[in-house]
Amino acid sequence: MVRRIIKNNQKNTWNCFIKIVLSFFVILFYVCYYSVNAKPIHIIAAENMYGNIAQQIGGNTVQVDAILNNPDEDPHLFELTPHSSQKINQADFIIINGLGYDSWIDRLLNSFHIKNNKVISVQNLLNRASGSNPHLWYDLQAVKNLANELEHKLAAQQPENKSLFIHNRDLFLNEIKQIDQRIQRIRALHSQLYIAATESVFGLMAKNMGFIVLEEPYQWVVMNGGEPTPQQIAQFTHDLKTHKIQILVYNNQVSNNATENLKSIALEQKIPVIGVEEIMPPSLSYQKWINHILDKLESVLQRLPQ
Repeated sequence: MVRRIIKNNQKNTWNCFIKIVLSFFVILFYVCYYSVNAKPIHIIAAENMYGNIAQQIGGNTVQVDAILNNPDEDPHLFELTPHSSQKINQADFIIINGLGYDSWIDRLLNSFHIKNNKVISVQNLLNRASGSNPHLWYDLQAVKNLANELEHKLAAQQPENKSLFIHNRDLFLNEIKQIDQRIQRIRALHSQLYIAATESVFGLMAKNMGFIVLEEPYQWVVMNGGEPTPQQIAQFTHDLKTHKIQILVYNNQVSNNATENLKSIALEQKIPVIGVEEIMPPSLSYQKWINHILDKLESVLQRLPQ
């Protein structure tokens, strides 16, 4: 009798164990099935550096399409295609720079009646006033704010993947912290360095390094599609020939006679010249891109006379 009771208890225990194991695998199957088959969150990024950040935060839960993605194309001459317009209309979220840099997308947002909660404006994340330097991706605070906003938006869309988004955001922000530390080391060693540029592309990062940026009136005229005045050109040329400018920065993606002339003068005067990009090379991540630019800058700084 006792043996029978023990045997029945063992059988019940075994059956209970089997049920638990089967339940575990059923739950695991549904979690894996949902993760694989869940519709990816579709994100449109007006510029590819923001799209790359979105991809890093969202991982395989997002489908990201960047509109400005060709570093050989002049961003100022960009025209939207009907195919890109349709993608914007179908997106779950749209990331824009703001400050008039990607004003071509504003007309679509209005014509498609895109709701504000679907649009992530980097300008708004920074609370940056109109008329400010629009090259916000060269401000690390901009990408930090964007990473946090993306984590929040994506987690609201897919709560079951919240831990993934937080993990990816933290990995990204840790790498940005290391870039920030590089910038602060440059600032500690080289603040008050006189730098000039043919455009204002690198201006925000240069100022964060403590550099004194010369020829800003020239840069802003060029950025807005205007022609610098003879006085602005003369001042720029004078500051190069007298070596008041210690480093010249130019935009790799925009070339014209005025820019080439200034580069030639700088090279004749043995003033270091550094090219930077306005649109990220698509083969790089945002972090690798910025680190590559800092590598070039630090190489030049090491060779400057003390």
